[in-house]
Amino acid sequence: MRYGICLLMLFSTLFVNAQRKNERWGYLRDSITHEVIVLASVTNLNTNQTVMTSATGRFKIELTENQVLSFAAIGYHFDTIHYNKKFLLQDTLSLFLSPLAHSLGNVTVTTRGMSRYQLDSIERRKDFLGDVDYKIPTIAAANSGAGIALNLDRFSKREKAKRKAFEFFETNEKEAYINYRFPSSLVTKYSNLKGEELQQFMQQYRPSVDWLRHNTSEVDIMYYINDKLKLFFKR
Repeated sequence: MRYGICLLMLFSTLFVNAQRKNERWGYLRDSITHEVIVLASVTNLNTNQTVMTSATGRFKIELTENQVLSFAAIGYHFDTIHYNKKFLLQDTLSLFLSPLAHSLGNVTVTTRGMSRYQLDSIERRKDFLGDVDYKIPTIAAANSGAGIALNLDRFSKREKAKRKAFEFFETNEKEAYINYRFPSSLVTKYSNLKGEELQQFMQQYRPSVDWLRHNTSEVDIMYYINDKLKLFFKR
């Protein structure tokens, strides 16, 4: 019996250590100012794990060789990295996002009936599509329309490669929509959380795209935050 318990403890320790070895730290910064980007989402596209950057732009995520990370932040183009040998040699990842030309951060003023976020989304979509002959879809009120800073010229012109590119596009669009509907300013407003606690809460209780599209008002999000706060403080 004791022998079995010892073996179980040993395997558990090895499993935890293996997980820790796969955890990578990184910083996300503005490509022009080099200032840190706070509470941006970092997603492992292979495992669908999403984490948030801290007040210092730092993040920690499980990552193994040849997996793909994507990055999304309001007011910035999307981008991805292929975690290959180039990045394996770095103790800490140092990554940058390019700001949108007309970015106003989290501001959501309207211009000709469109929010600032929707205008940013159009710019991202155009950047993604490049010179490909493709009509930009109409942006619905409850849809981000965001894109990824990944031009189709990086892919083969074959239809299969194009479909793969649009899969990247749709995945990142969902992350952008969540960031827009669930920003740090709104979470702080209804929770009073700041700093590390705010990061932990937003990362642990990040709502799904489906939930947000079925709950379209700020009041819905207020109730959501209040419900999740009860769980957060029970930890």
